[in-house]
Amino acid sequence: MHRFTLSVRALFPVNRMRTSLNLRSLLHAAAASGLLAGLFLSGCKSDPTGPPPVVIPGPTETIIYSKHIQPIFSNSCGGTGCHLNNDNINGVRLDSWEHLMAGAADYGAEIVPYSVAKSHLFQHINSDTTLSPVVEPIQRMPLARSPLPQEQVDAIRRWIAEGAKNDNGEVALGAADRPRVYVAAQADDAVTVIDQATQLVARYIPVGSITGGAPESPHNLVLSPDGNYLYVNLIVAGMVEKYDAHTFAKLGSVRVGLSPAQIAITHDGSTLYVSNFDQTLAQTFVMRLNAATLTVTDTIFDVGLAPHGVTLSPDEKFLYTTNALGDDISEIDLSTLQVKRHFLATPDSPLPPSTKPLLQPYQSVISHDGRYLFFSCRVHSQVRVVDLTTGRVIDSIAVGTTPLVLNMTPDGREIWVPNQAAASLTVIDVASRSVVATITDLKQQPHAVAFSADGKTAFLSCENQNGNQHHATIGSSLAPGLVYVIDVATRRVIRFMEVGSFAAGIAVAG
Repeated sequence: MHRFTLSVRALFPVNRMRTSLNLRSLLHAAAASGLLAGLFLSGCKSDPTGPPPVVIPGPTETIIYSKHIQPIFSNSCGGTGCHLNNDNINGVRLDSWEHLMAGAADYGAEIVPYSVAKSHLFQHINSDTTLSPVVEPIQRMPLARSPLPQEQVDAIRRWIAEGAKNDNGEVALGAADRPRVYVAAQADDAVTVIDQATQLVARYIPVGSITGGAPESPHNLVLSPDGNYLYVNLIVAGMVEKYDAHTFAKLGSVRVGLSPAQIAITHDGSTLYVSNFDQTLAQTFVMRLNAATLTVTDTIFDVGLAPHGVTLSPDEKFLYTTNALGDDISEIDLSTLQVKRHFLATPDSPLPPSTKPLLQPYQSVISHDGRYLFFSCRVHSQVRVVDLTTGRVIDSIAVGTTPLVLNMTPDGREIWVPNQAAASLTVIDVASRSVVATITDLKQQPHAVAFSADGKTAFLSCENQNGNQHHATIGSSLAPGLVYVIDVATRRVIRFMEVGSFAAGIAVAG
C-alpha cells in the first residue's frame, strides 16, 4: 500500500494507475481551501545557507558532478522536507553523488548509467516523451515549484547518457568483479543488469541488431560457468548473441533457427545447445554450438514438435527436450546425436496425430542423482516427474496455473515453480515430490526463477504485460517488467524492482 503524505510522495509519487484521481482530488481540495501553498511551503523550506550557483556545461565540456549537476539539485530540491539536509523523502536523497546513486529504499535505482529513458529521476523532471516516459504534470518535480529550466534538464540528460559519473570519472556499480543478475527484457530488446550486493539496476544492455520495428525479443539467457560470458537467445530474430558479462560488449552472433527458446551450456562452458520452439513445425531440431567461436557445429534433427526447454543430464551424456506441441520429452544420446527415447507426458493416453496437446511440456530440471526429470506443463497446472531408469511418468504434482521456467535450488533439495497465470510461486520438495510452500500475492505473470550461488537468495522475473507499475509510463506503450528478491530460507519477499519490459529469462552470476 502506498501512503499519501504532506510531501505528496515527493520524487516517487503514488501509483498513477491506482491513486492519481485521489491525489488530484486532495490537491484540488487543498487549493480550494487555501491550504496548498502552506502545505508545500512547510514541506520544502529554503536552505538559509544558500546553495552554490548552477553552472551549465559547454557542449564539449566534460561534466563534473559537483560543479554542474549537484548545484541543480541543491537549488531546486533542497530544504527540509525534500531531498537534502539529511532528508530523504521516500528514500530519495540528493545531497551527494553517493546518496543519489544509492537509489530509493522501495523502488531501487533513481539513475541508471547510460540509460536516460530508464532513469526514474529523469522521468520526474522531463516533459518530453521523445526522451523518456513522463509523469502527469501534477506529479512533476520539483513539486509545487517552477519546472527546471530546459538547459538544466539537458545537462542532467547528458550526464546520465555519458555514464552519470562522479568527479573522479567513475561509473556507479561498474567494477568488473561485482556479482550480477541478468534479466531478459523481451519487449525492450535489452538485458537488465542488477547488482547483487545493492539490488539496484546497474545497466541496460541493448541486444539485437535492428533499429526500430518489431522487437527481436530476448527470451532467455545463460552465463558461462566462469561468469565471463553471457549468451542471449532472440526468439523472434532467430539468433543467439554473445556478450562480455563484465564490460557488456557484444562479441558475436549466429543464426540458429526460427524460434530459439532456451540454451543449455556444458559445465566447462565449451558447448551450447539451443532449442527451436518453432510452432509452425517446419523446424524440429536442436543446434549444438561451439561457445568460444559461436558457430554451429551440429544440428540434431527430428527431436520433437516445438521443443522449448533443453536440459543436460548431470553427466552430460544426454540432452532432454520438452516438446510443447508433442506432449512428450525426448532423450538425445550426445555421443551419437540421435534421439534414443521419447517419454510421453501422458503415458497411458498417447497424443493422436494432429491433436492439440493436453499438457504442453515447457521446461525441465533433473535431480542431482540423475534419476528423476521434473517438467512443467504450461496448459495444465502440474509438474510431472519422469523416472529416467524406466522412461515413464511416475508422479504428477499440482501447482499454480500456467507453470513456466522452473528451477532447482543449488543444493538440489527444492524445485521452485513460477506460475504465470496464478501470480504465485510453488516450492516442491524433491525427496518427497510434494508441495511444501506457495508464495502468493506476487505481481503480474511470474516467468522464471534463478538462485544466488550460495542458494540463499532467489530472483523471480515477472512479465507484467498487464501494466502494474509504480513509475511513469506516459509516452510509452511498454510497462516495466518486475523482479522479486526472495529469501530462500524464510521464503519472504525482500524487495521488488522495476526492470526492462516483459521480464523473461534470468541468470545469476556467482
